[in-house]
Amino acid sequence: MQGATARIADFVTSADPGEAVRALALDGVLDTLAVTLAGGAEPGARRLAAALEPAERGIASFWQPRAYRPEDAALLFGMAGHMLDYDDVSMASVCHPTVPALSACLALPGRDALPGRALLDAVAIGSEVMIRLGEVMGFRHYDLGFHATATLGPFGAAAACARLRGLDRHQTAQALSIAASLASGLRRNFGSMVKSLHAGVAAANGLKAARLAAAGIVAATEAIDDRGFLHAYSGGAADRWPDDHRLGQPYVLEHPGFERKRYPCCYMLHKMIEATLFLAREETLTLADLARARVDMPLGGTQPLNHPFPKAGLNALFSGPYAVIASLADRRIDLKSFTDAAVQRPELQARLRDVTLLEGTLPPGDGELGNAPVTVTLELRDGTSRSRTVHAPPGSLRDPITPEQLAVKWVDCLEHAAPGMPVGKARQLFEQGLGLASMPAIGPWLMAVTDATRGAVR
Repeated sequence: MQGATARIADFVTSADPGEAVRALALDGVLDTLAVTLAGGAEPGARRLAAALEPAERGIASFWQPRAYRPEDAALLFGMAGHMLDYDDVSMASVCHPTVPALSACLALPGRDALPGRALLDAVAIGSEVMIRLGEVMGFRHYDLGFHATATLGPFGAAAACARLRGLDRHQTAQALSIAASLASGLRRNFGSMVKSLHAGVAAANGLKAARLAAAGIVAATEAIDDRGFLHAYSGGAADRWPDDHRLGQPYVLEHPGFERKRYPCCYMLHKMIEATLFLAREETLTLADLARARVDMPLGGTQPLNHPFPKAGLNALFSGPYAVIASLADRRIDLKSFTDAAVQRPELQARLRDVTLLEGTLPPGDGELGNAPVTVTLELRDGTSRSRTVHAPPGSLRDPITPEQLAVKWVDCLEHAAPGMPVGKARQLFEQGLGLASMPAIGPWLMAVTDATRGAVR
């Protein structure tokens, strides 16, 4: 029987995702590029950009007239893409699937000449490898304290880059084995700049793994099975790739699908935000009406939420109390909700301890955290209470982000990246991006996006 590494390499080199999968990948590329452009305007990404050495013949930045070595560009694009925690999610492996693969692809030398279809295929294949590998390990991996985007991301990025570089099966297997020794990232850094840096490190290490494999660096034949990556990163809970665990049959993009975020924060906040906004709207409730709130979550649902009483925007991305209080106070949750000034408002800080998050004692019935219900109960000052339960994961195939919502998100992100950008210009770039699959080369469109983000006029 083939080991996991050879099995994945076979898939990467031979897969043909098909038009339906490419269409889903296109949504992911547009969504992730939008949040990457917005994230590049944040202090953490700006500090990283300042720390990187420019390269005369490197990969162009989207934000400044500067270029970087490919691996540094992947690091920057990945950190920016995850900076706002607004990029897509796969609850099948509790990670962010598109940003590592896309960031690595956008940092490849010669990327401007890539056909759009090839880029979409590489992103679909890279994210498939990443998520299926995470499924084999199960939630135990995340429970041990690993940030799955950081540990699985190098495999997805390596697979995507191997595909675009045209590596053969042997070289691709070597790239995957190299990536297995470059996987790292701890959940303990959630709520800090390092959480988003994880995505950049994953992208850079995946790109590096493909480059080293192409150069003839020799790794183990099998680094995933047989007390390899699976065993080490699951605490011994998994050791081999199951024979019935098939890549691309179907693609995870098709089923169960990725979750495209409606709100720029940790995905474990989204159901409570949906529930609270519903109650605020339908019951015409405000923060002044609230006495206290309770959020009932599934077992494991609070693990990422390690900043109950945030003092800064980055902390608030992982705060259940803030999500509920801000939803009631502002009747919206968007990019403006997670500025330091918004989080530090005295009237909101004073109410954070009025929100309690409770975990259930039993795992979700179907074993999937993302499908478990979340209930928000608001106890009001008049002695009555209101409750709302959300079952469908927001932004999932069961409750999808609409094409118009994706377009609005794109416009909002580009305006965040380049304040004052005309809405019409941002919309035009989005409409052009919808034709990515038929572009013979992605460079002209990327240059138009770059020029608009920098505020250049050509």
